[in-house]
Amino acid sequence: MARPWKELGRYGSAGIELVLTILILAWVGHWLDDRYWGGRGWGLGAGFLLGVAVSFRNLLRTASRMQKDIEQAEARDPEGSRWTVDEGWLHGGKSADLAREDDSDDTDHPTKQTEDDPPS
Repeated sequence: MARPWKELGRYGSAGIELVLTILILAWVGHWLDDRYWGGRGWGLGAGFLLGVAVSFRNLLRTASRMQKDIEQAEARDPEGSRWTVDEGWLHGGKSADLAREDDSDDTDHPTKQTEDDPPS
């Protein structure tokens, strides 16, 4: 039972980690810029770009870790990843074949008159 909560914490925080990494490094760059480099904005820009690079590196590492976890789970239970979708609920209880027949029925829709058809 603890495993799903662990994965939720590990992968659910990826977006927050991405944003916080960018903000923290941009703030550090801004602080360095104000404190030592005269406040011209180069520190903020450098901190922001460094934050983007670090956060995307972390995001890619998290995604590869997630892929490895999925592959390990599938290796433990090969039938666990097989699933089917009952499309009956999509069409208000009708089966998918009946819904296709209804879509192809042109009796409900007026036909467009072409030049070859005589006016009625």
